[in-house]
Amino acid sequence: MKQTKTKLLCLLLAVLMLFSLTACGKEKTADSNLIKLGDYELLYKGACIMEDSDGNDAIVLTLDFTNNGKENASYLWSVNETVMQNGTELEVATVVADYESYETVINSQFTDIAPGTTLEVQTAYVLRDPTAAVEATFEQIFGKKSGKITVDPSTLSRVETTETGMTDDGGLTATTGDALLDWWNGAWYGWWKMTGCSGSYESMEGQWWDVCGEIAIGADYTGTITLWDEDYTRADPMALASVSLNEAGTGEHGTVMSEGGWFTDTALAHADWIVDPGLLDYDDLIWIDGDYENGDDTFHYDIYLRPWGLYWEDMDESGYPYRYTNWYLPLIDAGMPMPDAIGEEPSNDFNPHDSAPLTQTDAAASGGDGIVTEEQVQKGYVWMNEVNNNIFDATYEDIVAYFGVEGQFVKEEYSDHMKANYRYYKWISADDDSHFIYVNFKEESPGIYEVSGYNTSGFSGEEAIAKYLDTVKAEAAEANKAASANAEMKDFSVEIAQFAKDDVKVKIMTKIPVSGWSFDDGKRSLVENDDPTVFGAGAIQFEVRAKVEDFDYYKDSFENYQDIEDRVIGGITFHGRTYKYIGYDWIQYIAQIDDTRALSIGLRNLDCVPGTMPDIILSNMSFR
Repeated sequence: MKQTKTKLLCLLLAVLMLFSLTACGKEKTADSNLIKLGDYELLYKGACIMEDSDGNDAIVLTLDFTNNGKENASYLWSVNETVMQNGTELEVATVVADYESYETVINSQFTDIAPGTTLEVQTAYVLRDPTAAVEATFEQIFGKKSGKITVDPSTLSRVETTETGMTDDGGLTATTGDALLDWWNGAWYGWWKMTGCSGSYESMEGQWWDVCGEIAIGADYTGTITLWDEDYTRADPMALASVSLNEAGTGEHGTVMSEGGWFTDTALAHADWIVDPGLLDYDDLIWIDGDYENGDDTFHYDIYLRPWGLYWEDMDESGYPYRYTNWYLPLIDAGMPMPDAIGEEPSNDFNPHDSAPLTQTDAAASGGDGIVTEEQVQKGYVWMNEVNNNIFDATYEDIVAYFGVEGQFVKEEYSDHMKANYRYYKWISADDDSHFIYVNFKEESPGIYEVSGYNTSGFSGEEAIAKYLDTVKAEAAEANKAASANAEMKDFSVEIAQFAKDDVKVKIMTKIPVSGWSFDDGKRSLVENDDPTVFGAGAIQFEVRAKVEDFDYYKDSFENYQDIEDRVIGGITFHGRTYKYIGYDWIQYIAQIDDTRALSIGLRNLDCVPGTMPDIILSNMSFR
């Protein structure tokens, strides 16, 4: 159903631009692209070069992960990967896909998939050499099967992470080296409106429709613009214009001009369309206007387009296309390409017009000036990103308590897509107001807003981590000590059996807080969260084997391995060690309990400073 829109684009202060990333281009390797790892299969689909968050070149591999087992599984907990170049293991790269949620290209690795299903995943590593072969080895985490692929990075295309986002085929635009072509070419989405209507169109005054478009301009600076709205398709478009591109214009993107073609049932001539993005108040926006005339039937049209994959959050909602929230957002959130018809996807029975329009929450948001010191800003990021394992359970009040001041309120909105209210705040450096942390909060229950995403602006997160991590960890430990000293405790016990041997068990007894900790049966872990299934929380994991040497099965894959001081737990001396494995930092204590049982107590993403809760739990532990 076509709707009437009374407002043109409205101006607001730009807050954030997001990036949308999907699979990279294909590159065939000398090894087999299909790797079978027991219950799982990997199909190598391609690779590309991208820039990580520190400005380094990174190789991004794209694979199909297939679960042929009997239980749900994720790539992260099924496959161990090692990527080498010139005999040196490469470091994992942080390639950001979404700066609002701070998701990276590897985010799909955490997703569980059902037996018999396939999921596309990506993995990213910092290149040491732009030409030397990259060897990627994939192994079962719980098994010995492995496979390898080899990629020549010198043959890969470079993909830029720009605000322009995705192309029409769902991928990123590979740069041509020509800034003008790279900006114009690709898929576009927006809306168009009729005004000044007369004749048979008189009753359609002010009506508007969503519109999709495709721009394809060649090296000779000539090409086409194809447009289709809700009544047309890519194959049967509303408009097909031949165009020329010129470097001249009021801005850096030059000007596109029509040279021929047609709009609905009328011809287009030279200069009927003159499209100059520099005239507009927004980045990544083009405006096409023209006049339709066929006898007494006339109207003026205005077409507003932005690159497919771009979030319009720098613009007031009155400037959004009608289907922006209920059709467009689900598609780009899923990394989907622009469909051939508006309204296609995300499901067969989905009708965007059935949903209520966006409405802002009625609740009034509080806030302050958000001003803190530069050190507080940077330490705050380190605390959120590296130390607080339950940051996405943290409320607005928790963040205020950490910084000591109310955040500067930015905006409040209702997301029809997520069916939730959101609030956005900043904590800003008093020394430089371009340095701040931008935090998104989602209303999880009435009046309770919890962190849903955060990012930095104006300073390097990696540099902040390098400078302040030890300090922030020490401060967090002191806070944990204070809270732990007064925590109400309860008795806890659990029996941990050796894998496939239910009769070989160790009973573990200790004390845990009445709230704030829980037990995950599936992963045999005490979790530092009331929800044992929450992702990223610190945990104490238990494992029983026949002998202590069995815990060294994956020792060759441990990173930064160090032996630490032994610890007496429950009257038994446990050998201590630390390492990094599968992206987690571990403190592990292992001991032979008797002739048939060995026990591992592994602290994942937890420090065990004396007086903190992990230390108290271990100190109260006994075995039977």
